[in-house]
Amino acid sequence: MSQTNISVAGSEVRSLIHEAQRMLAEAGVSSGERAEELKNKSAQLLASGISKAQELEKLALESGRKMAKSTDSLVHENPWGAIAIAAVIGAGIGFVAGLAVKD
Repeated sequence: MSQTNISVAGSEVRSLIHEAQRMLAEAGVSSGERAEELKNKSAQLLASGISKAQELEKLALESGRKMAKSTDSLVHENPWGAIAIAAVIGAGIGFVAGLAVKD
């Protein structure tokens, strides 16, 4: 699943949760049948939101595993390049940290 699809799905989960919260707030000031109806609908929305969030979690884990495998393969294919990149990043962090200490 692409990053855009994951972002859209995350947006949907937030929307479901906000709608459920709105319904629960409305149920708090309603009474009788209307309050029960709102509580039931909000419970359904929350269940749907939880389901989508679990789906997103699986997709994120799968994506993370793929990236880790890809990175591992790249490092094994070109170890000296990986060492050079790590050294440059380390030197950059050291430089920035050194500047921060001086101030």
